[in-house]
Amino acid sequence: MVQGMQDLNVRYLYEAARLGSMRAAADQLDVAVSSISRQISQLEAEVGVALIEHGRRTVMLTEAGKLLIEYYAEQRDHRETFERRLADLKGLKAGRVRLAIGEGFIGDPLSGVLSRFVAKHGGLNLDVRVTASSSEVARLVVEDEAHLGLAFQSSDDPRIRVLASVRHPLCVILRPSHPLAQQASVRLADLQGYPLCLPESSLRTRQLLKEAEIAERVSLQPSITSNSLLLLRNLLGTSDLVTLMPMLAVMEEIERGELVARQLVSGVLQETSVHVICRLGRHLTPAPLRLMDQLVAYLNGYERCLERANATTAQAGGEAAGLALA
Repeated sequence: MVQGMQDLNVRYLYEAARLGSMRAAADQLDVAVSSISRQISQLEAEVGVALIEHGRRTVMLTEAGKLLIEYYAEQRDHRETFERRLADLKGLKAGRVRLAIGEGFIGDPLSGVLSRFVAKHGGLNLDVRVTASSSEVARLVVEDEAHLGLAFQSSDDPRIRVLASVRHPLCVILRPSHPLAQQASVRLADLQGYPLCLPESSLRTRQLLKEAEIAERVSLQPSITSNSLLLLRNLLGTSDLVTLMPMLAVMEEIERGELVARQLVSGVLQETSVHVICRLGRHLTPAPLRLMDQLVAYLNGYERCLERANATTAQAGGEAAGLALA
């Protein structure tokens, strides 16, 4: 019953009670006194009980009138709070953004993107979930535990929507002193006989590698497997182990000259990509949309860096091969 009442009618009662008379309320609202009286009578007819004590010169609320005014005031406060919070969300001054990322993306470049994002939108709360596998990133997105996901070669789940994609083939990652570093490119068969550290079978990278092994009739026998790309990356720095992963995961080490990347000659593994994903059909609010723009710009910037790194890698590999032949 109360929900069907017009806010304006209740406001007439509210102002009359607050100011103590219908005349004062009429002056405040710039309407006729008869309009105030008529609207209060309509409210009483709708509620079925007196809202003011009739026969008095000043307006005094009955218990029912006080209850109605309390309800009206509470509803007005709730509406104002909703409108303020909605305005904050539209203005990116409040809200929570949940992002799921694969472990291989951890590093200064992405950290810089995220820190600049929260610095620019100080009222937002950014919740970043780091997982070992792209399939887990996809699960978090599908189950609405994350607004956005950043994953290497995300799953083919039809519930996933790819918002942006950057081609990012797997590379052979190793120390500059490793014998295979002297080659401009490496085949899967070339890896046989060398100690390997590879992602475990639950990770998308290893699953793709298995497909390539079957297609090329090669069987790689790693010395170490792990669900942590960070561990695999650290193992390379202390041994002559070799791994396969996206260059993006080791870009900082490559730029410092600690590791090198060599092109992997494999048709199955040349079309892999990095994806920004969300759940198909999910309506993203302004904050996740703005973060999505930042992530896309980050990947596009990385794509240019990768092109330069690939060119430098190919040149270095060619020079090393030339020296070996000489």
